[in-house]
Formats: sequence, structure tokens, C-alpha cells
Amino acid sequence: MVELLECPVSSYVSKQFVMVEENVSVANAVKLTQPKNIETIIVTSNGKPVGIVTDSDILEKVVIKGDDSDLVNLKSIMTSPILTLPSTSTLKQAIELMRIRKIKRVPIVDSHHKSAQIIGVVTQKFLAEAVRNSVIEKTFKSYRVSIKENYKPIFGNLGFIMQFTGILMIIPAIYGTFLNELESAASIYLAVISMSLTGFLLNTLGEKSTLNLKQSSIVVVSSFTLLSLYGSLPYIYVNPFEINFDYLSLFVSSVLESSSGYTTTGLSTIDNPESLPESFVFYRSYTQWVGGLSFVYLVMALYYPETKLATMRNMIGRGILKFKQLLSTISIIFVFYTFIFILLIFFMGDIPLIDSVSLSFTTLVTGGFLPDSTIFNSVNSNQLILIMVGMLFASLPFGFHYGIFSRGVKTRRLSMEIIVYLFFVLLSAVLFIIIEPSISTHNWLTSLFHVVSASTTTGFSFINLSSLTFEGKLFLIFVMLVGGTAFSTAGGIKIARLLLIFQKLRGNTIFLAMSDAFTPLSISSTAIQFRKYRNGQKFSIKKKNLLKSKNDLVYRDSQKLPLLYDKAFRDAIFVIILFVILSIGSAIAISYLNKSDFVDALFESSSALSNTGLSVGITTVDLDLISKIILSINLVLGRFEIIALLFIFISRLRR
Repeated sequence: MVELLECPVSSYVSKQFVMVEENVSVANAVKLTQPKNIETIIVTSNGKPVGIVTDSDILEKVVIKGDDSDLVNLKSIMTSPILTLPSTSTLKQAIELMRIRKIKRVPIVDSHHKSAQIIGVVTQKFLAEAVRNSVIEKTFKSYRVSIKENYKPIFGNLGFIMQFTGILMIIPAIYGTFLNELESAASIYLAVISMSLTGFLLNTLGEKSTLNLKQSSIVVVSSFTLLSLYGSLPYIYVNPFEINFDYLSLFVSSVLESSSGYTTTGLSTIDNPESLPESFVFYRSYTQWVGGLSFVYLVMALYYPETKLATMRNMIGRGILKFKQLLSTISIIFVFYTFIFILLIFFMGDIPLIDSVSLSFTTLVTGGFLPDSTIFNSVNSNQLILIMVGMLFASLPFGFHYGIFSRGVKTRRLSMEIIVYLFFVLLSAVLFIIIEPSISTHNWLTSLFHVVSASTTTGFSFINLSSLTFEGKLFLIFVMLVGGTAFSTAGGIKIARLLLIFQKLRGNTIFLAMSDAFTPLSISSTAIQFRKYRNGQKFSIKKKNLLKSKNDLVYRDSQKLPLLYDKAFRDAIFVIILFVILSIGSAIAISYLNKSDFVDALFESSSALSNTGLSVGITTVDLDLISKIILSINLVLGRFEIIALLFIFISRLRR
């Protein structure tokens, strides 16, 4: 406001005035002003300003009195002498002059011109409007800046993701058109158009620019939420549930199926997918593949700039990772994996080609949707082993696959996280045979398959899980919640978090010495795993430090702050606690609403939260709406490991 009042008055002058000689009649003067809606007449005598006449003067001194305007000249009604201000005056001076002299307009003269030529007029009305606009501008400026800095990048990146996904989803729509399955094709086209239009609108409102961690978290949450909503349109249109739902029930069930697909969970209420149109079965598995690869894009593009990606070389050797190179390589690798697995599954058994495609999609993104409810009845042992290999491949870090195929990587070694994970899988398979009496000790393949399915959070099963013992169910719940490795499509808490906690609690110098081969900061699929600070101090162990004595390493470690001040440790514990609390809380609600066994409800809620998809039979078409909504929320929360939502609302976690 103060800044505005100090502005030069010349910036606010109006050119809407005429200069007329004093002997001109009012009628003739009005003829000059009317066509241009001019309200100010500068009266002159021999070309020099001597007075001023306004519309108000004409109205009050001529019209109201009933005088003949042709007989009244300007000199008789003008205000004189004329009051002017130089162009160098401020708005404050103009307002003060109007207030003191009780006038509504002031002519402005050019202070740089010898003849003091009038260059315009400032009016009380115009200045009042300028002041009002300035106050409004100042009030809302912060909001506009906030929108530009905080929300436009979100809209821009979210718009790109929606358009990119819309383009990818054209493939099952075209396939449905080719098969002449018009209802299925139309439903998928509807989703494609909705995603594309939403992306276009968001791009119009936003701008593609760099995101901070909070903005990235919002984009991740919003992306999976929008994908789940738009992905539900084909389910609503086709209604594959074999039951006449009301609109609300159909919507909730459709969102659950769509969320399960895009989050690569595979939890489903559709018992007989083989009864659906072939293109719709393909669409379901394809949503998992798109969701899995889109998640790669989200994680890499939003959370990991190239400076942070460089730290991943500890996992795969001495190669330096660049974003475009890494993203393109991983995409090509997964397409290559998919193609190979399709051929192997197809030629190793009696599975139709389109089912082989769907099964490969859902295997390599640790999804879980089956193209046929009886498909495992026709799967032989070789195919079963192949599917297990596919699940394990998908649950390994992206950097591992990059390290295998990249020419720029000289050293290709497994990280400690992968070694521990594989050991965890084998140990769990042995324990599952011991704990669960329904699995024969000779049937090790069944035990290994279901442990791999649970730990990779894929969700494949060919045994009746509802018949498992109490101990067997609890064991699989534990395996599902632990999940796979960081930088992978597997869900769950992740092995890296547990390793980090173990290292911090033990203070084991062996882990410090192995830091060149293992990055213990890889604790999630968020930016936490790339923290440059450990225990509040910058952490860097060069090779020469590895030659130091054990006592020296122990001494250095003892100088660190307590574990409660270690942000990476604290965040890891926080996420694990949240997984447990959400699983138990959801289970209590589902158990109460459906009058079901608590352990069974815990199995379902943990399966959803870990993005696994295994079920003991609670998640069916008849499940109540609130429970379906709870499971849908768990699916999305589990996909970005809850931490993204915390980054949005808890500022301390972003520090």
C-alpha cells in the first residue's frame, strides 16, 4: 500500500479529456465529448488552461437550472483557477490535494516541458480503484505464488503421468476391437479418454518442472488414486461380478479391482475370470504391468535425480547411473523378460497364448491376477519353477537388472540385501513345511512356491489357504509383511529396512566394512534410501578407511548420536510400526463388520497392505462396502509404503 502511494502520478493519468476555448457554448462542447465518453473538459484562453468543466458541472449549472446550453459558454460554469500537479508528483500528493480542495480530478502537467503541457487527468474514482486493486493484489499475491510454486509442478507432472498411462492403455482397447468384443473395448476406450482428458487439463493448469519431496509424494499418491478411479470405469461398464449390484456397490467393487490391478496386488472378488471377455482378461493383467512399470517411472523420475542415482552403484559395481539410461534400460529389460517368459510358459505347457501373456504380465510385476481360476491345475512342475523364477526376478532391485545388462558396469555382484533376501526365502520355505502340517514334508515345491509368492508379494496360490492352521496363517502374514527388496515391484516392509535396523542395533563393524557392497540406506522405495547423512552426520567410508583397525571403527561409531536421533533408523521403525498398526486396525474393522475370525481378517488386511493378493476367502463379492473401501485404501497405502503420505502431512519427516 505504501509503495503504491509513492508511485509517480504520471503512471495513472487518463487521456480522456478535451481542451476547448472558454467562449465555446456548452452544447458544442458536449458534442465533442459525447462520441468518446469524455467526462473532463479543460477550458483554455488563447491556448492556455484557465479552468475545468466536468459532467457534474454541466448537470448542476445548466441542465437542472433549465438554461439553454446553446447560450451558456464554458467560461461561465468552469472551475477556476485550474489546479494541476507536475508529472513527478506521487499518488499520495494527488489524493491529498483532492481531499483538501474537495475536488474529484486533477490535470497533470509535464514537469519536463517548459510550457507545462497537460498530459492527462487523474480522477478520484480511478485512484480509488487502483488502491483497491493494489490491496487485493497484495492479499492474493502469496496465494498465487504458492499455487505457482507448489501446485503447478504437481499438476504438470501428474498430467504427464495420466496422459502417458492413457496412451499405454490403448493396447487392450485395440485388442478388444480386433476381437470384436465391443462392450469390453468401449469400456477400456472410456478409461483411455478419461485419463487423456484429465492429463490434458492438468497439463494446462500446471507446468512440468522439478519437484521437492513433498510434491513428489503428492504426485505418487494422486497418481495411484486417479489410476484406480479411472481404471474402475471398465469394471463399472462391463460389471464382471456376476451379480446385480446397486450403483454404489458396483462402484466400490470396481475401485477395489482397479486398485488391486494398478498397485500390482491381485486381490480380487472375481471368482471366474475365464468367463469374462478375452480382451477384458487381458486388460486386467495389463493394468498390473502398466502399474508396475509406471511405478518405476514414478520412483525414478520423481524421487531420484541423477546425483542420487549415482549412489546405487554400490549395489551393482562401479557403473555410474544416469536417469535416462537407467529408465530406458530397465524398461527394455522388463519388456525382454516379459517376451521370454511368454514364450517359455506357452511352449512348456498347454496354456493358451493370451493366458500365457497375462500370466507373464502378472508374474513379472508381482501382480497376482489370474487369467483363469483353474490355470494352476494345468501347470506342470517346470512351469511352476519358471513362475517362481519370474517372481523372484521381479522382487530383486532394479539396479540388479541394470547391472546384469549394462555394458558400463564392470563389476556385477549381488548386494547383501539380495543375499539376505534369498536366504530369508529358503529359510521360510523350510519353516513353512515344519509349521504347516497340511503341507507334506515331501512336497517342498508347494511350500517354496507359496513362500516365494508371499515374500515377492505376488499372490499366486494353488492350495486352499483357508484350511491352513492358525500358525500357518500367521507365518504367511509375517512373510507378506516383510516383502521383497527395495528398488523392486515387490511390496511389504522390505528387507533393507530390517537390515538397517539390525545394523544400527548391533553396531556391527562388519556391516560398516561391507558398505562398498551394500547400501544400508536403501530402506524403501522412497528418497529415504539415498540420505547422505547417517545419525545426523555426513557419512562416507573411503577405501582407505576399510584398512583401519576394528577398534578405530568401533571408536568412530561410538561417537555417533543415539539411535533416536538417527533419522534413517527412526523412519524405518516408524514405517514398520505403521504397517503393523494399519494391518491390525484394518483387521479389527473387517472382523467386526463381517463377524469373521480375526486372524483371517488380519490375513486379508496384511495381504492388501503388502500388495500381495493372497486370500483366505474373506474378500469376495459379498464383502460389505466399508470393508472393500478399507482394503482399497490399504492397497494404495501399501503401494507407496505409507511413507509418501507421511511426507505430505508431517514436515519433520522431510527434513
